[in-house]
This record gives sequence, C-alpha cells and structure tokens, in this order.
Amino acid sequence: MKIEKQKSKSFQFDDGTPTHSLCQILLIRASAVALIGVLIYTAFELMFDPPDSLITFITHHYVHVLGIGLGVWIVCWLTLQKTVFSPIAAISHHLALLRFGRLESLALRSNATEIQAIIAGVNSLAERLQNANTGGLETAITSVQELRVGLSRLAVRDAEEKVPIMRSVTRLESSLLDLMCREHESQLTSSATP
Repeated sequence: MKIEKQKSKSFQFDDGTPTHSLCQILLIRASAVALIGVLIYTAFELMFDPPDSLITFITHHYVHVLGIGLGVWIVCWLTLQKTVFSPIAAISHHLALLRFGRLESLALRSNATEIQAIIAGVNSLAERLQNANTGGLETAITSVQELRVGLSRLAVRDAEEKVPIMRSVTRLESSLLDLMCREHESQLTSSATP
C-alpha cells in the first residue's frame, strides 16, 4: 500500500484511510481499557457488596483507581517517549535527509533492541548509498573517457561524422563532472553540519 504525506504530518493510504499518531492510538486504547475495567469492577462491586452511600463508594473505589491509573499511565508514557517516540522521530527525520541526498550515518543510540536494529539498518543503507553513489559516478566518468578514446581511434572517412558523436560525449562528460561536483559539495556540507 502506498502512503501519501499530508500537510498536517499525518499520512493517508491510497484508499483514503488516514493514519493516526502512535500517541493518539495508545491514548485511545488505554482509555478504553481503563473505562471497561472500571465498569466491570463497578458491576462486580455493586453485585456482591452494594454500597451504603454513593459518596463512600466513589471515594473508596474510584479515587485511588484514578490516582494509580494516572501514575501508571504517566510512567508508561515517559518510558515510551524516551525509548520509542523520540528515536522514531529522529529516524524519520534522518530518512527524509537521506531522501534529499544527505548520505550520512544516524548518530543515535537506543536501549531498545528493535529500535537499535532499525538504526543499524538505516546506517547500513546510508553507507551502501554512499559507496554506490561515489563508485557509480567514477565508473561513468571512466566509461565516458574510454568511449572518447575509442571514438577517436575509429576510422571514419569523413571527420565531420565524428563531430556530433564527440559533442554528445562532451555533454555527457560535462554532466557527469557536474554531478560529481555537486556530490562533493553535498558531502562537504553534510560533514560541516552538526
């Protein structure tokens, strides 16, 4: 399935189904589970030990449940923020930089094995792209130079028949050199940026 980026930093699938942030999904599901748990707890309490007054029932059964639930939710949220949400945001930002040609390693460490595996994969991808990019341009320049030498050795009766071919080779060589210069500038810029 293809995902398209929207302006509001949410995504939408081809069929129009929107995605939601992980934070939003966790909040909705945790709230639903808590509500269902409290309702079940209340139903059992009312069936087996009906309260004398509503105020006593609320203070003895809901206040402490809300306090404990809020404390657990805050601790879980902070843990997820540090181990999942922040690293995923950094990985997403780095992948956007890779898309724009900044082929550098992601300097991020995570205690979560799964997140660290993703980081290692992103760094491996960046390294392979760096090696392929530089090697590919150098190979192309070498091939153009070999083509120029081969064309100059061809025995063509009329020298003017070579002119359009040599001009095409010159334009190709110029384009490849321009790409190499841009790549070199991009590497200098990315190494100078913290």
